[in-house]
Amino acid sequence: MAIIRISGLICERALFFKRHFIQPYFRNRFFSKSSEITTGVVIIGDEILNGHTRDTNTPYLIKKLNESGLKITKISVLPDDVDSIASEVSQLSKKCTIVLTSGGIGPTHDDVTYEAVAKACGESLVVNEELYNGFRDYFGSKADQNPAVIKLSSIPQSATLLFGTDKFGNRIKFPLISVKNIYMLPGVPSIIERAFDTFKSNFLLYNKPLQVKNIFLSLDEFSLTPILNEAVKLFEGHIKFGSYPTFTENYHKVKLTLESVDKAWIDKAYSYLEQQLPPSSIVILKENVLESATDKMFALIKNHSVLQTAVFVTEQTLDKYSSSEVCICFNGGKDCTALLHLVYCCVQKKNPKDWNNILILYVKTGETFEEIDRFIESSVKTYNLNFITINGNLKDSFQIFLQKHPKVKAVFMGSRRGDPGIENLDHVCQTDENWPSISRILPILNWSYSDVWFFTRSLQIPYCTLYDRGYTSLGTKSQTRQNPALLVADVKGFRLYNPAYLLKDANDERNSRF
Repeated sequence: MAIIRISGLICERALFFKRHFIQPYFRNRFFSKSSEITTGVVIIGDEILNGHTRDTNTPYLIKKLNESGLKITKISVLPDDVDSIASEVSQLSKKCTIVLTSGGIGPTHDDVTYEAVAKACGESLVVNEELYNGFRDYFGSKADQNPAVIKLSSIPQSATLLFGTDKFGNRIKFPLISVKNIYMLPGVPSIIERAFDTFKSNFLLYNKPLQVKNIFLSLDEFSLTPILNEAVKLFEGHIKFGSYPTFTENYHKVKLTLESVDKAWIDKAYSYLEQQLPPSSIVILKENVLESATDKMFALIKNHSVLQTAVFVTEQTLDKYSSSEVCICFNGGKDCTALLHLVYCCVQKKNPKDWNNILILYVKTGETFEEIDRFIESSVKTYNLNFITINGNLKDSFQIFLQKHPKVKAVFMGSRRGDPGIENLDHVCQTDENWPSISRILPILNWSYSDVWFFTRSLQIPYCTLYDRGYTSLGTKSQTRQNPALLVADVKGFRLYNPAYLLKDANDERNSRF
């Protein structure tokens, strides 16, 4: 395609005509308040298709376009090929109100978006004088000898330069380029956000932003379907519903979304669902389990003496030993998960800075479940744990640990009275003679099975998803199974289990071990 250089005067006149005559007509044609604004998105780059680069621009644009009330009709991912891009952009430009492209507008040989869009619009590439001068200023005295300046400045003939502003109100140096209803965004994730802001300031003048409400349900999707179908009929034309089941969350089974440009309709739909859904099936999720965690825990234990005792034992230990003299034994099970949260809250109450000094010991014995490994990894991030893993049996691992960390004098453990060998122990007790010498702190020693789940689920503490699939006590993978007492259905070898917290008889807890 030929590249034509336009003089500054002609360029100024063309831009003036474009901004004051063509652009207003185009906006009036497509952007009336009553019309639906549709969007086609084209993600461009060989590196996306061959997996060398992770595509973060697509989810970003989906989020921003939906928030802005723009309906996405199609998203395409294309290679750096002029004909492929031109064909897709041409089709989308006719079908959609606007088209956004992302990527392929750099200085190298494989940056072909400007050329492809020019071809889609039946135009030539021209060197835009304003753009050229901007790049010359940026690259300095050697700009005239650099072919990158010519390539970056060569845009479709009727293109418009849209300049945004930074947070201080200053005009951004390099503009967003648009042709007709096509906006060409950069592919660099850190730059696309600024370009999208420019797009919004130049385009989103007439539409209402989309309102979205998320509803989290403890109900499964099968049980939800009849109620949802009625709601879809009742609110047709006003609300768009979405239903998304999950199998990896502890506190909800379905996320239901309500979308509309009118918040009043969302409120009506939500009220309807509140009336139709079973009581307590709507779950109010905590965005951050550690936000106000200490206050919430102390409020919970007020009327529960066994929980109060656990806190008392923990606080006494933290008063007796410095933070560098205690550690917490953690293996991802339900008991030590509750213990970890309890100790965390007590440390935060006493002195939050001490938390980083407390070591967390994970003794990994035998083959573990992938779910346990993933949960431990997420716990390390959630609680910002000073984490140490030692492979081997408990006795030898403690010996290795104490040799490396001789300052440690006490270890918090999630042992309970029903565990083997724990029956005659106290909340604070020294290890046996043939064990490495250390003081064992057992705050939840007298907690029952139901106490653990009351504490955990009342505070929405994350726990391993195996417990939601019928496991009640976790050991090595080869010696652990789903608890038969929680079996709900067995149809042709497909077995469905209740979650661990619904176990009726706590004496059946260890039926998960064999």
